[in-house]
Amino acid sequence: MIRETGIEVREVLEKSIFKNSRVLAGAGGLNNRIVKVNVLVDPDILKFVKEGEFLLTTAYYFTTTTLEEQKKLINELAHHKLSGIGIKVKPHLKALAKEILELADELNLPFIEIDHEISFTDVMASLYSDIFDQQSHVIRKVEKVHNDSMNTVLKGGGMVDIIEGLSSTLGNPIMVKDLHFEEFVFSKQADEQQRELMVESINKVKKDYSKMLSDGHTVIDNQTFDERSVDRVIVPILVKNSIYGYLSVYGLQKEVSSFDSLYLESVSPIVAMEFIKKISVQEVENKYKSEFFEDLISLDERRKAKAIERASYYRLDKKAYYNILSIKFENIADLSGDDYSQSITKAMYLIDLICKDLGNVYLRANKGKKVYVLMMWHEMNDEQGRKFKELAERINEVLSNKIQTLKTRVGLGRTYLGIDNVYKSLKDSEKAIEASKTYIESDVIEFETLGIYKIFCQDNLKEELVSFYNATLKPLVDYDRKRDTELVKSLIVYFETNGNLKKMSELLFTHYNTVLYRINRIQEITNKNLEAERDRYGLQTALKIMKILDL
Repeated sequence: MIRETGIEVREVLEKSIFKNSRVLAGAGGLNNRIVKVNVLVDPDILKFVKEGEFLLTTAYYFTTTTLEEQKKLINELAHHKLSGIGIKVKPHLKALAKEILELADELNLPFIEIDHEISFTDVMASLYSDIFDQQSHVIRKVEKVHNDSMNTVLKGGGMVDIIEGLSSTLGNPIMVKDLHFEEFVFSKQADEQQRELMVESINKVKKDYSKMLSDGHTVIDNQTFDERSVDRVIVPILVKNSIYGYLSVYGLQKEVSSFDSLYLESVSPIVAMEFIKKISVQEVENKYKSEFFEDLISLDERRKAKAIERASYYRLDKKAYYNILSIKFENIADLSGDDYSQSITKAMYLIDLICKDLGNVYLRANKGKKVYVLMMWHEMNDEQGRKFKELAERINEVLSNKIQTLKTRVGLGRTYLGIDNVYKSLKDSEKAIEASKTYIESDVIEFETLGIYKIFCQDNLKEELVSFYNATLKPLVDYDRKRDTELVKSLIVYFETNGNLKKMSELLFTHYNTVLYRINRIQEITNKNLEAERDRYGLQTALKIMKILDL
């Protein structure tokens, strides 16, 4: 990658202050660029020198050290990628050792003899004047690129217009990867094959450079495109200290210059503004959809009636079939404010993409720790049920893979006729999510498949169910807690094995006589007879109540 900052060593020789100077060795490095000037007093300078420095020195050092020490120093300076050395040979020496000059030629490290009557102060002032002029020129160009991009936005242009202008300036294809909306934007310079290669290479960034980019640093590396080596610059797009995407240039048309990283860095805040604008539009849409949804499921008949009147605005048919899918985020409390906002906004965007693929009219809304999807159907049949289940599974899969900071549970409500009955499907979907905590081990739960749970989860029955549990199973639970026994566990295994004491013994790793003793104790404590169908069914029901109500 070319480094344009600073001035070339050959330009030094054209300055009037160097009119009596000459190249002693290292002519192959005259195109090296000088970005800084330093003075060599002793070998300790090696602790401080950096790439692109031009060292000024006298020949005094070469009169006080051995030839081997001098050669070692020259090798070290070349290793640090110095641009060159300006040396006053006289009056300390008539000439530098032949071996030193040959080594400088071999390393392409320019040695320029400076008139001993010229002060280093004058040399440094002259060089820094040119370096600063060059840097000012760079700053002006970077400022122009930034201003051009900002003017594009002010004139109503968008992301495509910004990167098209930047691509024209750089002479290479530009790509933006939007991590939030899972999108890529390309400049016109890149053809289809190049775009595929660019996407493939940028998708490896997260693994290779995530820490560097997350800290706001630019990545400059080299990629292989069709067996051709291509320079690449990647600049992170940061919003509220979080990385939302990448802005990158690829040297597919011409060699990438060191200015390109500066251009990209100057434009990245403008791209970030476009990201914020797009996210803000989505958040406003989310707000209105959520308000409509809350009115639609409200117990306030006036609010609900007004929502039904506005249903056509969202293309919802009042007389169609509807069901609701509830997505609960389990670990929101563990996320910071910015992480929470970013994760939820992205989750809703991904949910929208998945729902659009289904092709049905739908409404997506969020409230607190949950996102709701209201799906409209023109008819109710087995195919509709299958599609709805596949939709839920797809949403859960995508969110789990794309947003690993969120843990999701998805509940599916039953299908109801009429938009005024969607609140019933909402209750179903939330009951299904509750069931996933205690009754069924799954992240995607259909209320329709919950069996007896559909009865036991009804709020108006809870008091009666708790009372039944207290009168049947609770004495056994209390006994286990006080005596540190496992009679409840034994009772559960009893029903799982259909009362087969031998199988119980095997599953519990307990002697047959011990199992028999436990069964007798269970009957004594509960005052129930497991041989009697009514008592046996009552205890089995109480176990289900305990699990369903998490008692």
